[in-house]
Amino acid sequence: MRRAAAAGALLGLAGALLPACAGAPPQIITLNPARGSTSITADAPIRVVFDHQVDHGSVASRFHVDPALPGCELQRAFTAPAGAPCRVTWVPGSSAFVLEHRGAIFRPSTKYTFSIDSGVRDPAGVENSLDHHWDVTSAPAPQLLSTSPTDGATDVPVDSPVVISFNDLMDAAATAAAIHLSPAVAGTRVVANRRDHGRFLVLPGRLLDPQTAYTVSVGTGARDEHLQPLQKEAQLRFRTGGLSRGEHALVLAGLRGEAASVVLLTGLGALADGEPAPATTVLSAPRCAAPSCGAVPHGGAETAYLEATASPDGRRLAVVEHDETVAGAPPDLHIVDLAGGLDTDVMSGASHPGWSPDGRWLAYGTAQGVHLLDPVADVDRVLPPGDPLAGQPAWSGDGSVLALPVRAPDGLLHVDLADPALGIRYPVPRLGGEATAPALNHDGSELAVHRDGGARVAEGGWLVRLRGGDPAPRRLGPGITPVGYADPSTLLAVDRATGDAPALVRIGVGAGEVTRLGTGPAASDLDTIAAATSGGEIAFLLADEAGTAQAYIQNADGSNPAPLTSFGRGGLEALAVSFAG
Repeated sequence: MRRAAAAGALLGLAGALLPACAGAPPQIITLNPARGSTSITADAPIRVVFDHQVDHGSVASRFHVDPALPGCELQRAFTAPAGAPCRVTWVPGSSAFVLEHRGAIFRPSTKYTFSIDSGVRDPAGVENSLDHHWDVTSAPAPQLLSTSPTDGATDVPVDSPVVISFNDLMDAAATAAAIHLSPAVAGTRVVANRRDHGRFLVLPGRLLDPQTAYTVSVGTGARDEHLQPLQKEAQLRFRTGGLSRGEHALVLAGLRGEAASVVLLTGLGALADGEPAPATTVLSAPRCAAPSCGAVPHGGAETAYLEATASPDGRRLAVVEHDETVAGAPPDLHIVDLAGGLDTDVMSGASHPGWSPDGRWLAYGTAQGVHLLDPVADVDRVLPPGDPLAGQPAWSGDGSVLALPVRAPDGLLHVDLADPALGIRYPVPRLGGEATAPALNHDGSELAVHRDGGARVAEGGWLVRLRGGDPAPRRLGPGITPVGYADPSTLLAVDRATGDAPALVRIGVGAGEVTRLGTGPAASDLDTIAAATSGGEIAFLLADEAGTAQAYIQNADGSNPAPLTSFGRGGLEALAVSFAG
């Protein structure tokens, strides 16, 4: 029998090279996978090609595999309907058949022997008297390749995602469903990398608890793209510390037509191509479960987050909250310790919070004036009386000067200055009338503003030297609204000059040259721009292809735009974005 099998193999090779002779028995000329193949995928179809037409029934009763495929009877597979665990189909107009077995996959690292016994005949009744045997070996099961953090890690940042990498391309839906975080955190998502199908992110639904042990388990439901599952559950254990170092972005988000109901803390871009930036929910408003909750209808958000800003060290969040259940309720200023979760109610009726660059002071406004709060020492100073704040204060990079956008009783918007160390407040020298959008350079020696114009003032961007140089205000150009300083000699601004499409520009404050940036926010989203304290990056809102507003980041020179959020259609939308520590 061994000699017959060998002879059959030689005849098969000859059949691949020479046309079948009239009256010759049918021979196998092609096997795919080929005899002796290794590391074939778990669902690899088996294709057999004869040199001419054969009687299908004579093949069905003689086709075998050892060991058997669980859930697959090969003889029945020849008549199985579509959708069966395993099914044999004949290729139309040919002498080839294919065994599909996605519901009865190969076991990992297993040698399988396929056989077709002698007796296969063609339509004329000519029989092949030789047995055919061929071996193939399946690929090993997928395995966990690496994790971040590593197993047993300590002091893991509470805002860090968990990265799970496999040594194979994985089935995204099945693998994501098999990955679990314990203790469970509501809203946690497992996201597959779109470009690297062996990499997954576990994105907790909120900041993890500090100094807490967590476990990420990967169950045997995780499987590769060819349906081969993990052979045993894998676990990653780690312990959290505090908040991660470095810069973050802060995003206010809400459903369309609502005020912001969610505050997110995100990294500045994705960890790897093909995946979203890691975003963690810091605050999420409860929703009304009753038919109504005061002024809020069923399903509505009970709290609105009107403004939010994170301290430069990323440790504390100042947020202005409004109780939506009480019509006409004043807003409340809160400070939230992001690492520990402590929520401190600072003052009712407060608004427009802004942290100093060193994170020591929080400036905010009330009906009583402009406050400077040291939350660590619990010291709250009020600057000398003046018009109330109309927007978030702007600090110089060194914290020596504070620019206050304020509104006069007659509605006129203008800018005052303050010295936080001396506790004094004063008007901008030689700059009367309307002024908005203040921006200070690093050492507080220069102020840029926008002026709407009037009888004696030309509209546009204006520059004022507060120390050194010519103190006379200098016009930068029409349509210029400052955003912030990219470096000591470069101002980022929005240019809405008549006749040109609105755009983000860089202005050399020395000579006044203007460079328009070719990429970035659309004209309708220019009012949403925020600049990082370092000056190297900007964030803004932009509608995606589905029309959903997302937060984006890019370098201040217009390069490398990247999304910070990935909200789905009909869900949350980004309403504001700013930078944190």
